[in-house]
Amino acid sequence: MSAIHLDNRLVHYEVFGRGQPIIFLHSWLGSWRYWVPTMDLASERYRAYAIDFWGFGESDRKGSQFTVSGYVDMLCRFMDQMGISVANLVGHGLGGIVAIRAARERPDRFLKVMTVATPMQGQILSSHIKPGTFSRLLGMNSSTNVWSKLIRNIPIADPEVQQELFEDTESLSEQVLTSVQESLLDTDLRAQVTALERPLLAVYGGQDKIITPEHASFLNDLVDRPVQMLVLPKANHFPFLEHSTTFSRLLLDFLISQGTPVEIKEEWKRRVNQREYL
Repeated sequence: MSAIHLDNRLVHYEVFGRGQPIIFLHSWLGSWRYWVPTMDLASERYRAYAIDFWGFGESDRKGSQFTVSGYVDMLCRFMDQMGISVANLVGHGLGGIVAIRAARERPDRFLKVMTVATPMQGQILSSHIKPGTFSRLLGMNSSTNVWSKLIRNIPIADPEVQQELFEDTESLSEQVLTSVQESLLDTDLRAQVTALERPLLAVYGGQDKIITPEHASFLNDLVDRPVQMLVLPKANHFPFLEHSTTFSRLLLDFLISQGTPVEIKEEWKRRVNQREYL
C-alpha cells in the first residue's frame, strides 16, 4: 500500500510501470482496484497511477470535500506532491467528470483525457439516486439490487479482486454517497467539453443501462474540437473489465494517436479472446 497525506488526510494510491504518467480515476462506487487489468497492460509503456478519492477504498474517510470540485483539487495536489508535472487521465463515471473538469481548468497539467461511462449531464442519474434508491443500488439486498448484480457478473479473472471491489462498495458511508450524489446531479459538462483544449476520447457501453450513450450524442457534432465519442456495442458499464484487452488497446492507440480517430482494428480479431472482440 502506498499513501501520501494532504491536509492530514491520507490519500491511497498504487503505481505500476515506468514512463509518461497516466492517472486512473474510479467512479462513485468501487475503488482503484478495478483498474488493475488496464494498469497491468498500460504499465508496459507508461507509469500508471490509480488513486482512491477521499471517502473511497483505502483513502481517508473523515472530513468533507466529497464533491467533484474537492476531487479536482485533490487530484492536482496529489500530482504536486508526487512531482508529476503533466499526465494523461482516464476516468470512469465520477472519475471522468473529475478528469474533464481538471483538464478544462488546468490544461497545462494534462495531455489527453479518456472517459468511460461518464455522464455529461448529471441529471441523467436522477432515476438511480433518488432518496432510498442508492441503498438498493449498493448492496443492502444483494439478491435484488442493480449494482451488486453488475459487480457479481463482471468477468474479472482474479476472484480476489472481484471480492475486494464488492467489499469496497459495501463499505461506503451514507455521508460520502449523499455528498457525491448531490455534486453529480449539479454537474453539466457540455460547455466545458465544448471548450476543452486537450484531446478527449469518451467511451460508452452500448448495453449500459446506467449511463446510456445517447445522452452524449452531442459529442459527435463537435467536429472542430479534439473530441471523439466511441460506443462499444456489447459492453455494459465496465468496458475495461468486461472487455479489458480491447479497452486497453483503445487506450494505448489513443495515447499515441496524432489527432486521428481511434477504432477497433481488424487484426485484433486474431489476438483478442472471442468473448472480448466487439
